[in-house]
Amino acid sequence: MLQFFRSIRFKIFGISVGLLLMMLGTTIWSALLTERVHRQLRTLEESIFPLALSLSSLKTIVQSQKTTADYLTKTPDKAATAICKNETKEQSKHAREVLTQAKQYLMKGKIFSVTETSKLALARLEPMLDELTYQEKRLFQMTLDACTLTADAAQMDKAKLQADQVFRHTDTMSMEINNFGETESRITIENQEIALNVTIAMISFATLVGIMLAFLVSRGLTRPIVSLRAGARAVAAGLLDQAHVKVTSHDEIGDVTHAFNAMLEDLREKDRIKEKFGQYVDPRIVAGLLDGAQHSSVGEKQIATLFFSDIVKFSAIAERLAPSTLVDLMNAYFSVMSQPIREHSGIIDKYIGDAIMAFWVPPFSDPNRQAEYACRAALEQLALLDAFNRRVPDIVGLRRDVPSVNFRVGLSTGEVVVGSVGSESARSFTVMGDTVNQASRLEAVNKVYGTNLLIDHETYAAAGSAIETRLIDEIRVVGRDEPLRIYELAAMAGNLAVDKRALFDVFAEGLEHYRRADWSKAEVAFQAALGLAPDDGPSRTLLSRIPDLRQSPPTDWSGVWQMTSK
Repeated sequence: MLQFFRSIRFKIFGISVGLLLMMLGTTIWSALLTERVHRQLRTLEESIFPLALSLSSLKTIVQSQKTTADYLTKTPDKAATAICKNETKEQSKHAREVLTQAKQYLMKGKIFSVTETSKLALARLEPMLDELTYQEKRLFQMTLDACTLTADAAQMDKAKLQADQVFRHTDTMSMEINNFGETESRITIENQEIALNVTIAMISFATLVGIMLAFLVSRGLTRPIVSLRAGARAVAAGLLDQAHVKVTSHDEIGDVTHAFNAMLEDLREKDRIKEKFGQYVDPRIVAGLLDGAQHSSVGEKQIATLFFSDIVKFSAIAERLAPSTLVDLMNAYFSVMSQPIREHSGIIDKYIGDAIMAFWVPPFSDPNRQAEYACRAALEQLALLDAFNRRVPDIVGLRRDVPSVNFRVGLSTGEVVVGSVGSESARSFTVMGDTVNQASRLEAVNKVYGTNLLIDHETYAAAGSAIETRLIDEIRVVGRDEPLRIYELAAMAGNLAVDKRALFDVFAEGLEHYRRADWSKAEVAFQAALGLAPDDGPSRTLLSRIPDLRQSPPTDWSGVWQMTSK
């Protein structure tokens, strides 16, 4: 029995019952609208139109009363007086009968009216009719008083003025009735159209649904549903290769079958992703490698830009904070500093204590702009540092002795090996090579020169005119014989401040003298640079070397400084 209620047959039966109920509802709604229209028509026929005729008759009677008064004025004798009184009484009697009928018509209208507009309009007419009845009684009395030989011209004028007053009230009420009649007629026509349209629409819809149901049943509605159920059970059992459902129709069930097969293909793809890339941390790596799965298992050489950053005096900061507070601080720091890297197509390889290692490499970034992207990300990190330090008191919960966070960055561009490293159960997509080590060493070289952002010559050349830099020095790092030119990354192109530009020009002059071993001129230039920027680290560093170089001049001086530590 329960299976029957879940079957398609029951659903069709339910739809049929629903259609019958819909038709019944349509009939009831149409009947209600028809009754509404009927009552509106009765309001017009038995109330408004007769009421308008009654007012027209009243105007005729009032005109007769006015004529009677005029006749007496022109023929002031006893016979005219008697005629005047008799006609006035007859006319007044007739007027009261008309007003009584008008009252009855108005009451009928209030009974038949169905809309709020009609009820309000009839409610306004009732006091107007009462006022008209009162004014007509005054007219009768004034006219009767005027029908005497002793009546003077003033009394006659009062009667005429009262007749005009009744005329005005009658006209006002007639205008109100006409407006009401027009409005009620328009609403009646609209309701007739609504009733007709609703009936046609509901019957058409029911007919269309009935035809569609017949078509679905004739095409074998049950068979594709059973196939879908079997496919769903196969998916639940994990048998994705056996779950495909053949599309046998082009109706709604066929659409469901297509959607099911598309979902099945997505599940298969997700299984392949889980099997091959489930070990990767950064989801962008997975998304980027789907179109080139060979990168996941086979290393290859590519040109990449490497990024290393480290927090200045992190050990001192860590010693001052509780473990949980330190974790909160580092989580906040990594969240802020990782965002520019991701926004500019960089891949974060790993977090090493307080350090960040990232890289830019195809296909994740444009090979022609990857160095520019890396520089832009580093500069944005530096720009975010002040705002982050303002948040540090809230993060660590301190208001005094709050640690200040600063960092150093090294960028290096060169050939690396890109691929997966690790075991079969856990792998990491990473880069390897001397460029990686060079970026790490550049980050450390910042300590020597008092800088924040250092890049090598390859990064400088690859970024080209997109960045503003100054040549700091040419060094030979531990473990490498080839000299390395290092540059301070200062700004993106066009964003270098005027005072910075002046500093860089003076420093460049000093560096040129320094490289030629002209120690006196170099010393003057570096001191001038410090005059422009007293905290300029590169100027202080090179200036501090000059006394020793002057005292013990190198025999093979080429301007290359030998670093003694990594």
